[in-house]
Formats: sequence, C-alpha cells, structure tokens
Amino acid sequence: MICAVPGVVAWPLIAFMVAVIVARYVLLDSSAFDRYLNNTLAYMLITELLSQPTVQRLLDWAALLNVATTQQLSLGFMIPACTEFLGFTTLWSGRSEAETRKAYLRYRWIGIVCFVVFLALATGARRAHERLEAYPGWDDLLAWAVYLAMLVVLSVQLLRMCIAELVRGATRRERRVAAAGIALGLLIGFATLEALVLPFTNKLGLTNTVRVQEWFHGYNFFIEAIGASMLAAIPFVMQLLAYCGLEPVSRAWRNLQPLRASMRDAVPGSAFDVAGVATHGRRRTKLQLHQTTVEIRDAVLQLRPYFGDISDDALGAFVTRFHVPSRQRETARHALALAYAVNNKAAGAKPRTSEASAVFASRATTLDQEIQDLLKLARWWTPAQSAATLLTPSTAKAMN
Repeated sequence: MICAVPGVVAWPLIAFMVAVIVARYVLLDSSAFDRYLNNTLAYMLITELLSQPTVQRLLDWAALLNVATTQQLSLGFMIPACTEFLGFTTLWSGRSEAETRKAYLRYRWIGIVCFVVFLALATGARRAHERLEAYPGWDDLLAWAVYLAMLVVLSVQLLRMCIAELVRGATRRERRVAAAGIALGLLIGFATLEALVLPFTNKLGLTNTVRVQEWFHGYNFFIEAIGASMLAAIPFVMQLLAYCGLEPVSRAWRNLQPLRASMRDAVPGSAFDVAGVATHGRRRTKLQLHQTTVEIRDAVLQLRPYFGDISDDALGAFVTRFHVPSRQRETARHALALAYAVNNKAAGAKPRTSEASAVFASRATTLDQEIQDLLKLARWWTPAQSAATLLTPSTAKAMN
C-alpha cells in the first residue's frame, strides 16, 4: 500500500496521530478500554508510517526491506490493529473484562495466523516487485481474502455496537461519537467489499479496476487512521474545553453571571457561595451552576412584590428597538418585567401583592429545566435593563 495523500498534508496529520497516541499511553492507559484502543492506534500508526513513500524508499535504500515488502507489511499490520479494536468493541458491547479477554486471545491468535498466511500468499507479488493490487496471479486473491477476514468481523461488530449506542445515547456528544463510529464502520465495510470483489472480477476479465483500487487504498486507510485518532483525541479536547471554560456547564454559568450580579445588587440577602468548591482554570462545576440558578430564582421570588403591569407601548417599543424574534417575545417580556421590578425596588416603591407577579412563575420541574429557563431570560437581561431605563415614562402606571 502506498499512501496517496501528499506529504505536506500527511506528515502533520501523522504527527497529530503520534501526539494522540503518546498522550493516551501516558494519561489514559489504566483501563482495558484504553489499552485496547491505544494498541489499535499504535498498529495503525505503524501502518501509516510504512505506507509513506518516503519511508518505503528509505528502507529500500538502507537495504532493510524492499518497497514491495514494505507495502505488504503496511497492509498486514492492519490485522493486529483489527484484533486490538475487536477487544475494544467486545468490551464496549457489555461483556465483562474476563469474557472480553478470552475473546481477545482468540482474536489475537486468529490474527497472527491471518498475518502469516497473508504474507505467505503474497510472496509472488513480493518476488515480482508488484503491488498486490496489480499482481496478475490468483494467489493474491486468496491473500486479499485472508487479509480481509478480520476487517469483516470488525466492520460488523463496530456497526452493531455504534447503532445500539446511537439509539440509546443519552447526550448529544455520545450520539455524535456513535455516528462517527458508524461512518468508520461503513468505510471499513465498503473497503472490504471493494478489495474482495474487484480483484475477482479483474481476474475474470469483467473489469479493469487496478488503478481505481490503488487510488482508493492510497486514501481510505489514511482516512480511517486519522479518523480513529480524532475520535481518540475527544477526551483530551473535552478536558481542554473544560479547563478553558468552554464546555456546556461553564458556558451556562458564565452566561448567567450578568443576571446573577444584578440580582445580588437588587436583593443582597439572596447571595450565597458554596464553600470548598475547587475550580481549575475557567472551569465551573455543576454544583456552582446549580447554586447560581438557586440564587437567581430566590432573588426573583423576593422581587415579585415589585412587579407591575407592562404597557403595550413599552413592550412594543422594547421589541422594536432590540429586534426581539416573535418566538422569544414571552421570555423578553419576562426580562423586561424583572428589570422594572428591580428599578421599582431601587426607587423605594411600596411592595404589594399583585397578580402581575404570576408573570414570572416558573414551570420547570428540575434544576436542568430551570437552568434552560434562566439562560433564555439572561439572553434578554441586558437589553431589558436598558429598556427599563429608557422607556420608564411609558410605564409610569406600573406601580400606581
């Protein structure tokens, strides 16, 4: 196999792959999941390195391996990569570590046999210094069949596992990972079908697809390896996003801070902090987010006696001035009502019992629903503060 991806693109991506593998062996190698995946990536890296034309020429120049042998080894090392990944998918499918270990040992011995038999059957192509795709003999067809055996098993198991994960995935990230796994499984399955069927039809004279096969193999193995590395890098990306405060919890906490600060100023007694919560970088915890939510909601409840009726003129001016979409007008009205309540309290207005207080009643039944409601409110909080100051004359009746 010869990688057809230009070196200016391939080598930076291989360097990325090396970085991911080293990081995973150093930081993520404690569980069976991690070990199987790390070993898979290591074998795929060997495959990609041996498929690079520069490496093939270097080994030939050093009289270590001729180009044909290196090309076949670049294919052959996908067999142990499949063996390791089958261990990973078997464990992910729900089997215990002991059961997975037994299955993995069987896969490994089968993989070793397939590797040896593949190289033996491909001897003719090596002696002729031909790429396996272009070798005219029938023994290369048997070599392809042996080589693809593990890939067929892997493709079926990967697709079955990822489809099940996609169906039951609880979070958007889990569903995205499962979808990426399905795409990888389909690519492996398509490549397997192509590499098994086309050499047979070529031998029968029905097709002549050698150039197409060489082109396809020059890209698909590289795409599979880099795609797997990108999936394997997700834990590090998520940790980096969390440290920078860019994951959902920290973003939600940050978006609520202007509203929280205003509520603390308006109702100082509602403010409280959770003691003993350590933060790393800009990351915030779910506990801190829930604390912020409870604090804001408590302040809003204490401001309800200061709510008044919003005039149609004031609401219309607010909607027009800040281009409020129709589907968000109810939330924007709540923000404007809260802004007027803050101003009324600051102006020394007399608290009263009013049905207008019901305008901000929450229908949320969980903290997560409460967070989503307050995030929608926070979206319009700053405009509502401006409107409450600029449009006060239009609402003078609010607290009469």
